[in-house]
Amino acid sequence: MDKSHYFDHVSNDTIPTQPNEEDTTPTDMLSEAVEEIMDNVKKAFSTSDPDERD
Repeated sequence: MDKSHYFDHVSNDTIPTQPNEEDTTPTDMLSEAVEEIMDNVKKAFSTSDPDERD
């Protein structure tokens, strides 16, 4: 299936992106939350001394 024509036109049905927000995506907050959760899980199951975890 030829999809080259999909991006040949401008769609006015999109949400405009602010100039200072062009480097962010809607999933950034989710990625940060997953990263924090993984860090917490890693700490919880770490074999290091519990006093050194925090």
